[in-house]
Amino acid sequence: MSTSENQRKPRVIDIALQAGVSTATVDRVLNGRPGVRAKTIKKVLDAMDRLGASTARPRVIPSVPAGLTIDVVLAEGAGFANDVLSSELKTYCERVGFSYRRTFSKRMVPEALRRTLDDCLERGTDGVIVQPLDHPLVRDAIARLANAGVPVVCILTDLPASDRLAYVGLDNRAAGRAAGLLTGRLCSDSGDLALFAGGDLYRSHEEREAGFRSVIRDSFRHLGILATFSSGDDPHRIYVMARDLLKDCDNLRGICCIGGGNRGIEKALLESGRQNQIVYCAFNLTPLTRNGLLSGIFDVVVHQDMERAAHTAVDSLVHHFEGKMPSPGTIPTELIMVENLR
Repeated sequence: MSTSENQRKPRVIDIALQAGVSTATVDRVLNGRPGVRAKTIKKVLDAMDRLGASTARPRVIPSVPAGLTIDVVLAEGAGFANDVLSSELKTYCERVGFSYRRTFSKRMVPEALRRTLDDCLERGTDGVIVQPLDHPLVRDAIARLANAGVPVVCILTDLPASDRLAYVGLDNRAAGRAAGLLTGRLCSDSGDLALFAGGDLYRSHEEREAGFRSVIRDSFRHLGILATFSSGDDPHRIYVMARDLLKDCDNLRGICCIGGGNRGIEKALLESGRQNQIVYCAFNLTPLTRNGLLSGIFDVVVHQDMERAAHTAVDSLVHHFEGKMPSPGTIPTELIMVENLR
């Protein structure tokens, strides 16, 4: 091949950036390997045609290819914090030029989330931001997306053993340790603590629980931790659990809710009349937890900025399409009490 012919031949990285896919996907198309959707193959071939028609160097490469569709898949009915996250993702996707498509998947049901992710692949998507469940069905669905050249960003809770592009959210073990430290320091009398979690399928909840338990075990020997109450983030279910706990456990000194369903615990506390006797730590600042801090029912809220999480997740996809490494996805842990409430 002559030097002039070689110069006109588009580079793999140029094709990938122009098409908005990974270099691995371009390599599959160029070598006729299976596992790439027809829509993606067409994008690669169209990008090659556009680049081949250009005689300029460097090649014409948009910062973000136009017309990309991003699917956002969040847990259905997970609460106000997820609603805020969804709104922020929509706003920022539109700002950078992505077409935004949102789906709420049935909470804590791996098969439902697997179907939702497969539907995204089937109808055609350029990137997915998902709140994943830690389950083989979900990992396999993410692998199918990745194999088709679709980048996947996990948000709020991670799935590190999957083929995801990036994780965006708290360092959840550290956040759990922070919650444990504050709860332990606020509980001066010996007694028991209760942990309420959404469920084991959220790796974030598992990590928060582990962090919380490790701090209490190591630094606050005067406190014991009861078996974790798994509520599925259902406010009514968590209310019944909290109501029965408050009836049966006179030695209860503190409650930490590491997931959703705080309104159920608040209702049970108010009915029991013990709201001023029990330390209460929650996660995520919402209108409910804000009012709870102001009224004195909540003592501390461990918070992550949903606007920042949304921007970081979308920027991870932008950087992918630009051929750059994703931005660091750890969101700072904020500790909010009534005196620094904003």
